[in-house]
Amino acid sequence: MRQNNSKYKKIVLWLNRIEDNIVILLLSSILLFAITQVVLRNFFDSGIVWGENLLRVLVLWLGLAGAIVATRQHKQIRVDVLSQFLPDKYKNKIRQMSLIFTTLICLIISYYSFEFTILEFNANSLAFEKVPSWITIIVIPVSFLIMAIKYLIQILEDTLGNNK
Repeated sequence: MRQNNSKYKKIVLWLNRIEDNIVILLLSSILLFAITQVVLRNFFDSGIVWGENLLRVLVLWLGLAGAIVATRQHKQIRVDVLSQFLPDKYKNKIRQMSLIFTTLICLIISYYSFEFTILEFNANSLAFEKVPSWITIIVIPVSFLIMAIKYLIQILEDTLGNNK
């Protein structure tokens, strides 16, 4: 059992590093590209025509990657009005119900954004230059699915942890 737990922790650590590196790559790309745009505009009276569109897409991707990291670190935005007034014996149940609700919402968003992505794919619409719009928005269903999986793991860890 310990060996499986060790493998699980190694996989989780590896996935966390990938997530962190994606955030670093996206943020670095945004900064580098934005600075390049400013330099081109101010010193050379030019710029990359599709640059603003690319930056918008990168900000979307960074925001969703950041949401995945926040989910991992349990630092997502919460509406936590009731738990401070409830007895301790109910706090875990409220947390479980909140995690289940959040998982369902993430799955719903993932499903419908995937449907939208398919529509964009079938429409052959372009986001900018020759980049299909579905490529720019595929991050939405994928990231919400990842968040749903992370919330599901939290539910399972809480449930298994409380049964010991």
